[in-house]
Amino acid sequence: MSFLTPLYLLGALGLAIPIILHLLHDRPKNKQEFGSLMFLDKTKPPVDRKRRPTHLLLLLLRCLALLLLAFVFARPFVTVDDPADAALRDRQWITVLLDRSASMQRADLWAQAKAGVQTTLGQLGPGDRFTLIAYDDSTELLAEVQSWLGSSSGAEVNAQLERLAKPGFGGSNLGQALVLAGESIEGDEPGADELETDEQPLARREIIVISDLQKGSRLDDMQGYEWPTGIKVRLEQIGEDDQGNAGIEQVASRSPWAAAEAVPSFRISNSVNGIGDELEFLAHTTAGETLSQKVHVPPGRSRVVELPGEWADKSVERLAIRGDAAEFDNQFHFAQNRQQTVRIVYIGEDKPNDAEGSLFYLASAFQQSSTLDFQVEAVSGKSSGPLPEADLFVIGDAVDDSLAQALGQAIEGGATVLMVVQSSGQAANLGQWLGADGVVIRDIASSDYALLQSLKLDHPVLAVFRDARFSDFTNLHFWKHRELQNLPDEGIDVLARFDSGPPAWLAARRGRLLVMTSGWKPGDSQLALSTKFIPLLYSILQPVLEGKTQSRQFVVGSEVDVTRFNNGQAGGGVTVMPPGDGAAAISVDTIFTPPAPGLYTAKGAGWSETFAVNLKAAESRTEPIVMDQFKKLGLPMTDPVASPGEIAAAAAAAEKTEAHRREYWQWALAAVLLFVTLETVLAARGSRPAEPVMIT
Repeated sequence: MSFLTPLYLLGALGLAIPIILHLLHDRPKNKQEFGSLMFLDKTKPPVDRKRRPTHLLLLLLRCLALLLLAFVFARPFVTVDDPADAALRDRQWITVLLDRSASMQRADLWAQAKAGVQTTLGQLGPGDRFTLIAYDDSTELLAEVQSWLGSSSGAEVNAQLERLAKPGFGGSNLGQALVLAGESIEGDEPGADELETDEQPLARREIIVISDLQKGSRLDDMQGYEWPTGIKVRLEQIGEDDQGNAGIEQVASRSPWAAAEAVPSFRISNSVNGIGDELEFLAHTTAGETLSQKVHVPPGRSRVVELPGEWADKSVERLAIRGDAAEFDNQFHFAQNRQQTVRIVYIGEDKPNDAEGSLFYLASAFQQSSTLDFQVEAVSGKSSGPLPEADLFVIGDAVDDSLAQALGQAIEGGATVLMVVQSSGQAANLGQWLGADGVVIRDIASSDYALLQSLKLDHPVLAVFRDARFSDFTNLHFWKHRELQNLPDEGIDVLARFDSGPPAWLAARRGRLLVMTSGWKPGDSQLALSTKFIPLLYSILQPVLEGKTQSRQFVVGSEVDVTRFNNGQAGGGVTVMPPGDGAAAISVDTIFTPPAPGLYTAKGAGWSETFAVNLKAAESRTEPIVMDQFKKLGLPMTDPVASPGEIAAAAAAAEKTEAHRREYWQWALAAVLLFVTLETVLAARGSRPAEPVMIT
């Protein structure tokens, strides 16, 4: 039951009036003279310890009359659906996208989000369709009701909602969630010929997003996406970021050739509406020690700080910041990378200390670091021993048949081989590895130098020079170079040519064989003394380094290849121990996806390595998204200002509601009149006679 004017119910407070009157003693209204009572004994009148109301039926009638009178003015009614119209009402399909990303852990955002879902459920009518989807980096269908049945359907949805007790630790990929929801609605709605005979088509299709809508939300999936026709989106933003937020993330390490030692660096950012500019940078060691230093970060700015050497020496496992209101992203788990061994074998007759030879510059190019231990070994091309194990083979001379065969097998197996053509005697080896007969190597006699041209910068080996700042090779001179003749027509990618036309660098498509027709030693070219040399060698080694130098820093939801632990030789059957006491071990063959931040431990036969998992840095950007950004992406938003059509529809709905509203004030008024009549009759019958009064 509802009331059109519920404030009139306050009139029910008037019930106190008849109750108070009935509690008072009635006094006689008339006096009757009586003879002398002087010869009668005086007695005290009996006194009741409690005053009780008299004429209870009369009191009840008066109270009911006043109560019903208040109901009459409040106009009670009950809305009754017309069975004939119930089947013909406009159906709607409401899809709720519930944000469960890490930023929703702030304050009471999650409680507000669940309350928003309840509000939406209250707007559903019989026959409506409802879908509830939770999203972060991925999406999860929590509940779907094909035809709303009222409380039973609500109980079903609430059961699934309660199962999702709290937000997770993933990022917010709102764009992906919107695209999946839009495609689901567009592809699942039946046509008019597929509907049941008593079922109406969906007149309204709307997606409601319940989220804090922070700037860290990814929307890139919406780029270029054509939104389905007839589906609108309503954004229900919850929470206010009035205290700002500070976050911490690790800065990506520089290129491995840029420095011998990579010092861990971290970016501490402060939002525009941050409450202060003084933060505390903390380090927690494995020994339980806490180190700290002050960091000045003005609102709207960020600052990069390096991990002090004395901190790193104390086995830091967790970093933190202190000084802002939101603490969900103030922890940063840290795992130092372990040093990995990279073996390079040079096959030739060069001496390591010969400053004019290729081996000298090769060994000098690779610098030791805390993460990479380069070991350069030289063997003769005339060696009859077995081919040593290596991550990179550099061939600077002709090799005998046994080594050539072993190298050919290594190339077929995917080994990385760099061949520097320095003599015509290497033709047989090259033809064998390319699978071509009759390859000829000819020295090009020239009194001038050659230059590189036609560089294929989209090839992985040369991609490091794709930037216009590094793609200029005009200052690189080649004094000596060779021409390769009778090369196969297929299976070769020419990466660069000399300005005279012959190939300078080429790559075989089978295996990872690269060929240079001019060396890098000073007698051949300026390559070893140029800024291109070290990046080029590291680029050739990149597939090897990716397998060995897997970072020990990951984010929630990323794919961790456990086979790359233990210097890339972990193999299968790795056991991962999650953080926390009592956590159960997880057996992983190849890929492990961490669900929460913390320090994890990967274990295998005879080895153990620790890796860290943290929140995505974008989750720290808690400032709200500018709403115009959604319109620029072509998202049809629900307009808060009603259009003329919507106004007409609302009026029709109100008229329909009025027609099916059953009011009861007339019956209440009739009951008031009845009770007043009965009260009058009873009051007349219960009139008191005059009481005698003593004459004095």
